[in-house]
Amino acid sequence: MGAGQIELKELSLNDGNDILEMLKEIGPGENGFGNDGYALDESQFRFYLFRKIDEARGINLKPGRVPETYYWLIADGHPVGLGKLRHYLNDTLRKKSGHVAYCIRPKVRGKGYGNIILSELLKKAREKNIPRLLVTSYETNIPSRRVIEHNGGELERIEGGMCFYWIRLTEGKGIREIHIDDYDEIHALWERTPGIGLSNADRWGNIQRFLSRNKGMSFCYEEDGKIVGTVLCGHDGRRGHIYHAAVAEEYRGRGIGRLLVERSLKKLKEEGIDKCHLFVYPDNETGNAFWKAIGWTKRGDILVYTRDIEGELQ
Repeated sequence: MGAGQIELKELSLNDGNDILEMLKEIGPGENGFGNDGYALDESQFRFYLFRKIDEARGINLKPGRVPETYYWLIADGHPVGLGKLRHYLNDTLRKKSGHVAYCIRPKVRGKGYGNIILSELLKKAREKNIPRLLVTSYETNIPSRRVIEHNGGELERIEGGMCFYWIRLTEGKGIREIHIDDYDEIHALWERTPGIGLSNADRWGNIQRFLSRNKGMSFCYEEDGKIVGTVLCGHDGRRGHIYHAAVAEEYRGRGIGRLLVERSLKKLKEEGIDKCHLFVYPDNETGNAFWKAIGWTKRGDILVYTRDIEGELQ
C-alpha cells in the first residue's frame, strides 16, 4: 500500500508476524474489549487464524456464541487496530456487547483511528445486510462514546454503567433483505396479520436457520422507519416455497405485497427454480383474493398431508 492508504482487511491465513505483534501489544484487552490472541507464540498463531475463520463461518461455535468476523485496520501497510463484527445478536449481546468491538494498538492511539475503524466496520455490516448496529460503551469512556456518536450512534439507554447506542444502516424506506435481527419486528407483524398461521416453526432459531439456508431470498418493506411488509422464501432445489407474505393493514393497496413476492420470485428464477408453491387457509378471504389478483392459480388436484415429528421419533 502507498503512503496515506488505509484499509480494513478481513483476517486470513496469510496474516503474518506483524499482526501477531499487534495482538501482543494490545494485551488481554480493556474497557470490555477482549483479546484472546495476546499470549500466542508463532506456532499457535496459525491455529488461531484457522479458529477465527471457522467462527466467522459459524463452524464449531461455543454455546452462546454467534458468527463473528475479525478485521485488521491497516494504515500505510502497518496494522494499527483490531475490529470484530458479530453477524447478529443473541440475548447476551443485546444486554452487553452489541454487534461490534474494536481496539487501536496503544502506540498509535490519539490519531483518529478509532473513528476510522468503526466507520469501516459499518461498511462491512451493511455488506452483511445488518439493518441496525448495536454498539456499547462504558458510560465513563468518553473517547469511545464520542467515536460512536461521530458515526451516527443514537443513545437508547444507560444501564448498569453501560451506554447502548444504535446506528441505523438502512434508509428506513423501501425493500431490503430480511436479517435475523429483524425477528422481533417481523414476528409482531405476523401476529397481528389475520390469516398468518404461526407455530413452533416460527421460533427465532428456526427462522434463523431458514434465512441461513435460503440466503438473499426473503424480503421486507420499510416505511416510516418500521417494517410494514414481509415475505419468506426458500427452495429445496426443485420447487420454491413462499411463506408469511404479510403487509400491515394501513399500508395495503400500494403494491407492497406484489413487490415483495416478485422480488422473491426473481431470486428463485436466478437459482434455476421454475415453479413456486404456497399455502393459504380456505377462510383467509383477503389472502386468497390477493394471490388470485397477482396471477397465482388455485389448485384442486392435490392434497396436503401433515405430521408433527417433534418428540415422536426415537
